[in-house]
Amino acid sequence: MSSGGADLSGGYEMATDSPEFKQGAVDVADAFEYYIDNLNEGRPFILAGHSQGTMALIELIKNRFGDDEDLRNRMVAAYLIGYTITDADLEASGLKIAEGADDVGGVIITYNTQADPSVESRMLFPVAHCINPLNWKTDDTYAPKSENLGSVFYNDHTGEFLREEPEYCDAQIDLATGALITKLPEDVDLDFGNQPEGVYHRYDYGLFYRNLEQNVGDRIQAFSEQ
Repeated sequence: MSSGGADLSGGYEMATDSPEFKQGAVDVADAFEYYIDNLNEGRPFILAGHSQGTMALIELIKNRFGDDEDLRNRMVAAYLIGYTITDADLEASGLKIAEGADDVGGVIITYNTQADPSVESRMLFPVAHCINPLNWKTDDTYAPKSENLGSVFYNDHTGEFLREEPEYCDAQIDLATGALITKLPEDVDLDFGNQPEGVYHRYDYGLFYRNLEQNVGDRIQAFSEQ
């Protein structure tokens, strides 16, 4: 589940305060319950969201996972990208931040992609957790672009595949802000939408697409070998 960004134009301090978001979060929770009750059949599962989709999933994990150890243990991982995961979110959900490429069972993968320098992002708060999707570390170990298996770009209105570029950009965590910092090619031609300068929110998944794809497989394999 994804969205282009939190719309605060209605006068709400936080997007989560708006009636539209609250209804969307209820719809996500209802869909999850239907899946668990009618389709899952006790199997492991993965959650994935972006931006307001991640915000809705944060509400889900806080309300649903904290008192259900079996549900936490059956979740291979949750890719909650493009919004801040706080310590309070982790405490309420009983989940933890992933600390490597193949830890599983109630772990969260999260980051917010920016330039250095960049202006303030509406998605990134000072309490943000972050993992580097190129080297799967949570410290500030630098990952050069040679570790980027491929950035993939789509038309996010039509779903049309546009292009794929290996070794497109690097990644390093800024421990002071919790941001995932990357340097794009000098001749970059990307539409950043309504995001502030230096905030690459729209491409949180696309810039590290093939690494994320590989990581999903790695975590599934690790889960099956437990």
